[in-house]
Amino acid sequence: MKLPALLLALCCGAAPAQADGLKPIAAQTAPTASSPLKQALAQHRGKPVVVNFWATWCEPCREEMPSLARLATRWQAQGLTVLTVAVADNAKRVEEFLWEALPDQQTLPVLHDRDQVISRAWEARMLPTTVILNKQHRIVARGTGAIDWDAPAIDKQLKKLIN
Repeated sequence: MKLPALLLALCCGAAPAQADGLKPIAAQTAPTASSPLKQALAQHRGKPVVVNFWATWCEPCREEMPSLARLATRWQAQGLTVLTVAVADNAKRVEEFLWEALPDQQTLPVLHDRDQVISRAWEARMLPTTVILNKQHRIVARGTGAIDWDAPAIDKQLKKLIN
C-alpha cells in the first residue's frame, strides 16, 4: 500500500512528548460533520473523551498505545472514554497490532479513517495526535507526538481539563 505523501511527511517525526505533551486551549467546538467519530461521540454524551489519531505504520503511535490503553482502564470509573482513529491504515493490520500490543488490556475502540476524512476535519496533521474533549464535547487540549499516558502529570492535567 502506498501511503499518502502528506501523512508520510507529517507522521512520526516528533520525539515522545513529555508529561506536559497536552497543550490546553480555549474550549473549541468539535467538528460536526457526519462521520463514524461523530456517531461514537454521541454514545458518550455528557462524558469526557480522549480521541487519539494513530496508525500501525507510525512507530511513536505503536509505542504510545499500551500506555493509552492503561489510561482508558485507569480512568474508566471516572467516566472517561478513549476512542482511537486509525488513519490511512489497513483494518486487518490494526486488529493484529492491537491483539499483539494489548494482550492484557481491554481493547480500545477503533474507528477506521482510511481516506483521512475524519483526521482532516479534526486537523490531525501529524501522528499521533490526541484531542481531549470535556463533558460538553468541546476541545480543551491537543497533543502531538507520543505521550506517556502513565505519567502522574498527565492524570493531574486531565483532572483539570475535564472537571
